[in-house]
Amino acid sequence: MFKKISTFFAVFIALSMLLTACTPKAATPTEAVVVEETAAPAAKLSVGIVLPTKDEPRWIQDETRFNDAFKTAGYDIQILFSQGDSAKEKANVETLISQGVKVIIICAQDATAAAAAVEEARAAGVKVISYDRLIRDTEAVDYYVTFDSIEVGKAQGQYLIDKATGTGNPLYLYAGAATDNNAFLFFEGAWDVLQPKIVDGTFVIKNSSEAVALQDKATLTRDEMGKIIGQVTTDWKFDVAKNLAEANLTAAPTADKGNVFILAPNDGTARSIADVFAADKDVTSYVVTGQDAEKPSVQYIIDGKQSMTVLKDVRTLVSDAIAAAVAYLEGKIPPQTTTYNNGKIDVPAKPSPIVSVDKSNLVAALIDSGYYLANDFTGVENIGKLSVGIVLPTKDEPRWIQDETRFNDAFKAAGYDIQILFSQGDSAKEKANVETLISQGVKVIIICAQDATAAAAAVEEARAAGVKVISYDRLIRDTEAVDYYVTFDSIEVGKAQGQYLIDKATGTGNPLYLYAGAATDNNAFLFFEGAWDVLQPKIVDGTFVIKNSSEAVALQDKATLTRDEMGKIIGQVTTDWKFDVAKNLAEANLTAAPTADKGNVFILAPNDGTARSIADVFAADKDVTSYVVTGQDAEKPSVQYIIDGKQSMTVLKDVRTLVSDAIAAAVAYLEGKIPPQTTTYNNGKIDVPAKPSPIVSVDKSNLVAALIDSGYYLANDFTGLP
Repeated sequence: MFKKISTFFAVFIALSMLLTACTPKAATPTEAVVVEETAAPAAKLSVGIVLPTKDEPRWIQDETRFNDAFKTAGYDIQILFSQGDSAKEKANVETLISQGVKVIIICAQDATAAAAAVEEARAAGVKVISYDRLIRDTEAVDYYVTFDSIEVGKAQGQYLIDKATGTGNPLYLYAGAATDNNAFLFFEGAWDVLQPKIVDGTFVIKNSSEAVALQDKATLTRDEMGKIIGQVTTDWKFDVAKNLAEANLTAAPTADKGNVFILAPNDGTARSIADVFAADKDVTSYVVTGQDAEKPSVQYIIDGKQSMTVLKDVRTLVSDAIAAAVAYLEGKIPPQTTTYNNGKIDVPAKPSPIVSVDKSNLVAALIDSGYYLANDFTGVENIGKLSVGIVLPTKDEPRWIQDETRFNDAFKAAGYDIQILFSQGDSAKEKANVETLISQGVKVIIICAQDATAAAAAVEEARAAGVKVISYDRLIRDTEAVDYYVTFDSIEVGKAQGQYLIDKATGTGNPLYLYAGAATDNNAFLFFEGAWDVLQPKIVDGTFVIKNSSEAVALQDKATLTRDEMGKIIGQVTTDWKFDVAKNLAEANLTAAPTADKGNVFILAPNDGTARSIADVFAADKDVTSYVVTGQDAEKPSVQYIIDGKQSMTVLKDVRTLVSDAIAAAVAYLEGKIPPQTTTYNNGKIDVPAKPSPIVSVDKSNLVAALIDSGYYLANDFTGLP
């Protein structure tokens, strides 16, 4: 029979004991007072509950919590599922009315269609608590138990913003069911924070023409949101989400993929969408939102397959629903802090708080809080441990500071813990850095070697420890312990530099000054090889005359040089990648050169830092009428030099691309896969797999398009832009 608790306080004492002691259980139903949709129990029911479906883990969690909590509080309940059918939902409500319930807690399948059902309940004198989803267009709703759905959307949108860098980031929007009021509230919250970042170019919408048409509107009407949701609705169904994502990616050109950002409305759709994006070869990385902290999505976050979820603690929501139901059973009014308009009335409510969860706070939010048990998941013990270690050559060159920034931003967005160490031009320190990372348990090391040969000993230690080694930008030589090479096509870099000099030269007898990188760096040989490939024929035909290397003059009739022959030339013209060495060498060359070897000169400088040093020396020589000087790396100081007419060109090796390629390779290894390969580079021992990234030759004519419009730099980083 209908069990009465003697006083209101006794009920809440029981509830407090429950919620304090309650630990989470697997997302399966526990033994319930009544769980099946069968004949009514003999006793008269106090509370009836209608949930939308058994086919989503979220509602199974709610069922379990309701059964446990109401049983402890001493109330007979019946929980019925509508299985996505509004007609069945209405029949469920009618069944509960016939069984004499005093309160119905209902999560509507269709927010508008449910109005007819709750109006029957109101007519029968039953109190109606709209649970999690607000029933619309009726006065027959007494109370709304909810999380702050707008804040959920804001949390999702803000997460995407926090993970984005630069401009032009592809944004894919997905939403819940157009029949669910919450879908509008979630989208409203997300739009509130995302729209300014769409307007400023941080994000570019890729899968909704309606959203693009409305992107300049900070606040959307319900009808306007409806137009967007109509294009991107998942209907809260996993297969619909999967099919829609597949259709979006099939229609999208490669340029609309790369590093993408995905607003997914809840965990189930997030997993379906993430699987589709992960399978697309043109998607380099993705950040995807979710909500509900479903167990499968928590595992996805641990595994790096979903970025975040919003925890709406079902214990809190169930507790709030029970408190409201008990208040009505006791003839009282539930607490109210706000109202929600459902199209007819302002419905009283007291929204429960939400928590944004990703790998960084997953243990604290979900395990330590008792929401789930650690043994519900695999890999929890590895959260917070380093996945990837990165070793860069020095902090004293702008190029490597760029790389550090890009690595930090990109790996953070991808959800991996990393540590970046600098070797400061010291091979012994480089080896110590590798050993430190090994001791910290990294699975992958990305290393840009200070000395390509000396680094072999360090990476052999890594190989012995079972760590995958990615040689970054510079190929480590004379060892088998290199798994992959992430690089730009260094020979093409040299060719671009050489070709630029050729394109700017007229007539014959043009003085040519050659400079190179460090003799310990394999890339210095590749750059020089590429430049020699295109310059040598123009030396032979007299367009250029070499002025600062007797070794190069001796070999100028050879179209293809051996490594030893290149080594002889580089030995004479090396800058060792150091600005002061480059400056001193250029001064020595010009001091030794007669006036006839100056005039309008052409300078092969190996990178931007040395180019600036060399250019300053040539600019100061009164016998140098003009100079054309190459560079590479598109360092900010050299971009300003190009704007100011003090450096002729640079080669953009887009660090975003290189970092992205390095991350893709590292993630592949972390997931037990093999990174993509289009070629190999021989390091003196083995052919190392690689997939070189493209390069772009940049001078004043295309500087804005290549560096500003692309989002690589901001216009206000420079003065005097063309």
